Amino acid sequence: MIRQATALDLPFLEEMLYEAFFWSGGVERPALVEMRARPEFHSLLAGWGRTGDVAFSAHASGAAAGAAWFRLWTPAAHSYGFVDHETPELGLAVVPRFRRQGIGRQLLRSLIEYAGQQAYPSLSLSVAPGNPARALYESEGFRKVGEVGTSWTMLRELSKSRAQKSLLSGSQGRDEPR
Repeated sequence: MIRQATALDLPFLEEMLYEAFFWSGGVERPALVEMRARPEFHSLLAGWGRTGDVAFSAHASGAAAGAAWFRLWTPAAHSYGFVDHETPELGLAVVPRFRRQGIGRQLLRSLIEYAGQQAYPSLSLSVAPGNPARALYESEGFRKVGEVGTSWTMLRELSKSRAQKSLLSGSQGRDEPR
């Protein structure tokens, strides 16, 4: 079951961010409590609940199984997969025992659908080229648009930007019902 996450799910989002950081089994993992103290980890979910923050969680066999989220960034404050201020960057992770069961794809499709409904022009992400999730992203329409360090920045186009839609509809910046 996939549902939209709430502020009460933030601890689980942190756990899933930790899984996303340490997707490779061959890497030594510091404790989650230690990771929470690291700025490069803490900043990714800090202040969760601001405009543009969206998350979904998956549940299977009575347990939390995975989560996917996105958030908007600025040129001054952003993460590795940043493209522009209109494009949310997503994160996704599945609890190891639930991997390879289609949960990641369901979560990703939920984010894509939601982002499209909200008229975001695209979604971006950062992934290591050797991460098995890269194949999932490519199969869902993400393409490589850059590299930052040892990771790829990938992008999936969704729709025209909100500003372009306003101009095309003649609303000239007025909010109109969707």
